Amino acid sequence: MIEPAWGLLRLLGGLGALVFLGYALLAVALPQPREFRGLERLAFSFGTGVVLLTLWMLALTWRGQPHSLAGILLPLAVPAAALLFTPRGRRTLSGDLAALKAPGRLHLQGWDWLFLGLLTVLLCGAFLRAILYPMWAWDAIATWGCKAKVFYATRGLDLTCIEAHNYYPNLLPLLLSYLYFCLGRVNDHLVQGLFPVWGTLLLGLLYSLARRLDLSRRQALGLTAFLALNGAVFVTHLYIAYADLPLAFFALGAVGLTYLWLADQAPPGSLTLTALMMAGLAWCKYEGPPLAATVLLAAVLTLTWLRSPGTWRRLANLSLPLAGLILGYLPWRLFALQHNIHFGSDHVHSFYPQQLVQAVSYLAAALIQPYYFGLLWPGVLLAAIFLGRRLWTSPALFLALFVGGNLLAVLLAYTLAPTSVAEFPSYVRATLDRLLLHFTPIAALLVGLGLKALSNSRSEPS
Repeated sequence: MIEPAWGLLRLLGGLGALVFLGYALLAVALPQPREFRGLERLAFSFGTGVVLLTLWMLALTWRGQPHSLAGILLPLAVPAAALLFTPRGRRTLSGDLAALKAPGRLHLQGWDWLFLGLLTVLLCGAFLRAILYPMWAWDAIATWGCKAKVFYATRGLDLTCIEAHNYYPNLLPLLLSYLYFCLGRVNDHLVQGLFPVWGTLLLGLLYSLARRLDLSRRQALGLTAFLALNGAVFVTHLYIAYADLPLAFFALGAVGLTYLWLADQAPPGSLTLTALMMAGLAWCKYEGPPLAATVLLAAVLTLTWLRSPGTWRRLANLSLPLAGLILGYLPWRLFALQHNIHFGSDHVHSFYPQQLVQAVSYLAAALIQPYYFGLLWPGVLLAAIFLGRRLWTSPALFLALFVGGNLLAVLLAYTLAPTSVAEFPSYVRATLDRLLLHFTPIAALLVGLGLKALSNSRSEPS
């Protein structure tokens, strides 16, 4: 009994160290850190810490230094602690400590308790499901888990002895190997506790972004529960060692902050945070760089279409998220080129137009199939109706372009997929739920905007 409890504490300590690294960096990188809500800063601190630590582990391998817990953490933790002694760092830390000593009351009522209770039961159940069962599912064992064990055993990013999509970015296996170092051994039970924690942070970020859309607390909690409890895909990824939930987290952060910036509702420093989330997108998964590019493209098209004052200046400001994309993409690309790792040769061979018709039918069915995301995607259609002309005359256009563009990108990906006629249906069934998960939380933001529009129309005098 003592050993599992000690292992759980070591896991939580390793996750807490990630939050500390990100918190210290954001304390000095953001002009006014406390302009961000507590849930936002917790989520962004964790995401920033993950990106920082895993890129550092890549750099250690590049320099030929073997991985160890001290070698990974100390060179980052010492400068991070020093940042908190700077004037801005001290102000941020003292303000947060004062807020912790005198927390505000929530004043939950009725439906608030129901939504919060449902989310609590879901997340606690997912955490127990994650840590009590061994690692399972094909990609968890054969790709991410296999790499993590090899990286832990070889004390570095060694791909010479395995062939498991070696061109994939390695944020997740490096992060899992770091947690193995924290635990002192390979433990596939406890290490899966990472994913319900990450899912909790994603839901917290969605709730906080919904509040920034001027939804009431009850509406924001309802929207968050609506995403979490609709269908089985999101729930399954709370206890499965896949990179798709982390990718969805980084996508939600990047898109949510960009939308607030376009709507002139973003706290100071939001584009800096967007850049860090874009780096996480590019470094997290093979689909990340195209997803990040879609964020930039949708933002450029929105600014060009709306032609608001200062359009050229704001277009130039998008160079900061672009720099974040390059930061997350270029180090791994250069490392792979140096080690003769070829990119994507098993994903794109030719153009198969006959697969496009099939892909359209499969995608349409998935958007309304209860197993996938329940009523969430039909809710997106209703939200578009409630928004009306505001969908293309306001920054809501950005969310619509991002979601619509990625639905088209899914169809294009299946049109290029090198599969036989017999294999294509099973290939779609094995991948479509994950591709949709990457941007379904952003679709939930569109539902939130539709809910806001509906509430406003009811409150307006006839």
